[in-house]
Amino acid sequence: EKFRALRAQLANNQGVPAYMIFGDKTLIEMSSKLPSTHEEFLDISGVGQMKLEKYGDQFLELCNSL
Repeated sequence: EKFRALRAQLANNQGVPAYMIFGDKTLIEMSSKLPSTHEEFLDISGVGQMKLEKYGDQFLELCNSL
């Protein structure tokens, strides 16, 4: 739920639908693998270089806090 809350916050700030940030499948994989580096984050399905640059630091901070 923390991953969905962060996604919703980012989507609201940018005025885009939440799925444009990351899909549910990506959030589920992220929450199970809890990547701690940019390289590990890129290994998550649905994460590319652009999304890493836009959202990586925020989601990695969340992963590292769990």
